[in-house]
Amino acid sequence: MAGLIVLGVVLGFLAAFVGRWAAEGLGGTHVVRAVVSESDFTITEGQNGPHTIYEVRAVTEDRRVIELPVGEEFRRGEPVVARLSSLTDRVLSVRGARAEVEAHHTGEKIAAMSLGGLLLAFGVLAMWQGRRLLPGRLGTARAVPSFLAGVVLASFVVLTPVGFGGTAYRPGVDPALNLWKYGREAGDPPAVGRGGTVVAGELTLRVTGIQPRPPEGAAAWLSDFHVLTLRAEARGLGDTSLKLSADEHGEPRRVDGCAGAPGAFDGTTGLVCFVVPPGYRTGYLLVGERGHEAWLTL
Repeated sequence: MAGLIVLGVVLGFLAAFVGRWAAEGLGGTHVVRAVVSESDFTITEGQNGPHTIYEVRAVTEDRRVIELPVGEEFRRGEPVVARLSSLTDRVLSVRGARAEVEAHHTGEKIAAMSLGGLLLAFGVLAMWQGRRLLPGRLGTARAVPSFLAGVVLASFVVLTPVGFGGTAYRPGVDPALNLWKYGREAGDPPAVGRGGTVVAGELTLRVTGIQPRPPEGAAAWLSDFHVLTLRAEARGLGDTSLKLSADEHGEPRRVDGCAGAPGAFDGTTGLVCFVVPPGYRTGYLLVGERGHEAWLTL
């Protein structure tokens, strides 16, 4: 009976996990805009050395708290778009301005794990029972209840919210994300008025247009974000950093090459794209690094 319960648990776990994975992968999905509100980690000692456990949470557009299985890829205040399963509300992938993290297992990995677990279960039982446990004995009235008990137990753990089947949403209050004055104890740099030109030595830069949407021809994923697109002209810019100012909603992130849009900024002229947090209010374009920067009012 104990052996049959163990077999039921192993097979039930695999069947429930694979079933849930298949349903998530083949079922519908929906995207949720959010801003990373907490990014922390804990280092624990294990048999194979230190192990880092990351805890990353974000606030969604409707002010709910969601947990993101993304490790250290995204920083606090960064706008992200999470793709969730419509069946289970679990995170399948998370995309930011410059990276995407897949949180859903691949089919090859699931198939290999399932086959390995099945062979392991039968191998352990074969060594314990010898040749007495034949497939025909699994159908006896005495064996079936024990086997089914193991299947039900494993399925309950995998599929219910109290086990591994919990959604990505977490209880919590809306954390404050006010990054407007963060790290600026030395005061604000000089600001150039709207329509003006930033001049620093041989560097000049001005913004000739602003549109609150992605540019035409950009990759489709960019349309899932709130986007601010600038048309800029510059001289002597080189590798000088361009950023948008943060506000209480979070911190914008620049999109490399405007996600493939024609006419992206080439260092002299073109489009500069940023993904911005929900509710973001246009402020300043920061030219240069902290301590050696100027602000251009937008």
